[in-house]
Amino acid sequence: NPNPNPNPNPNPNTHTATMSTIAEPTNHLPEVESANIAVLGGGAFGTAMAIIAARNGHAVTVYARDTAQAAAINETHRNPKALSDYELPESIRATSSVAEACAGAAVIIHALPAQKTPDFLAANKDAIPADVPVCITSKGLYLPTKALLGDAIAEAMGRDQCVAYLSGPSFAKEMMTQQPTAVVVACTELDKAERIQRLLSSLWFRVYSTTDVVGVQLGGALKNPLAIGAGMIEGRGLGINTMAAYVTKAQLELQKLTIAMGGEPATVSGLSGVGDLMLTAFGSLSRNRTTGVRLAKGDRLEDICKEMTVEGVPTAAVAVHFADQHGLELPLFRAVAGILDGTLPIEHAHVALMGRPLRDERNVR
Repeated sequence: NPNPNPNPNPNPNTHTATMSTIAEPTNHLPEVESANIAVLGGGAFGTAMAIIAARNGHAVTVYARDTAQAAAINETHRNPKALSDYELPESIRATSSVAEACAGAAVIIHALPAQKTPDFLAANKDAIPADVPVCITSKGLYLPTKALLGDAIAEAMGRDQCVAYLSGPSFAKEMMTQQPTAVVVACTELDKAERIQRLLSSLWFRVYSTTDVVGVQLGGALKNPLAIGAGMIEGRGLGINTMAAYVTKAQLELQKLTIAMGGEPATVSGLSGVGDLMLTAFGSLSRNRTTGVRLAKGDRLEDICKEMTVEGVPTAAVAVHFADQHGLELPLFRAVAGILDGTLPIEHAHVALMGRPLRDERNVR
């Protein structure tokens, strides 16, 4: 009879010996040089970024416009207006003075809403040192001029200021609880992006660098209306077949528009593109996804927008504007925008999308 054991002379100690020779993985992250970090904005994401910096040994000063909020952070080591369940380390202090927050900072992290960013920077540029990189964490397009946020910032600052953009799948609450998170920071000056990367990276918060500021900005902004569409699919009770097809084609549309506007396709495949789209389309904390679900169940858009800020609602129309500028069809972007502005009833979206002319998948506009 054949021996059922393929190894006729098994060594019972082989497994133990193999396990004992496994080396501990090496942490290749560089030692972090302690620095002063300014965080402009006392909301949830500003608080999370302050924690990220403080955990790396930096002295962090948070700007909060509300003097009572700043005082509470200094006295109780908690932010009463955002993520108040979490205690802040003593290396985080707060002030209601932009100049005081930025004094001596190696990096200024800007964590205010996108639509308020240009006016805020214009009003406070004298308090922001011209030679210090400003790292923008706001995600969005500038709606009044239908422009990239970076273009609006450049006009608002009116000077040669180094600006970087941090983006990727990063819910603030999960950053607070040290859930492993990866993001990307983009700057046209690669050495500045790499400096921010070194200052903020840890075993819990991994930062990649790139010079593709256009791709990173577009990914962070345009995933929002696409996530509303994903929420609509979920809200209508459609299955994984539909969702998989939607997300696949959504990232393709995002890639085509990004390339047309001067971004790189690899950026869309990365954290600020597909990564942030996945987070926003499927994450339970996503306002855009929640909006899509509620719309599909019959809630009125006006009522939803009274309860919370939904970045994807106004951004949808700007995405269509960009598509028109570059001669792109982008049917998913247009369908979401049509549902939001009332020109496409949600029950008609099925035929509008699935009834389009057949074509080769490799030649889709």
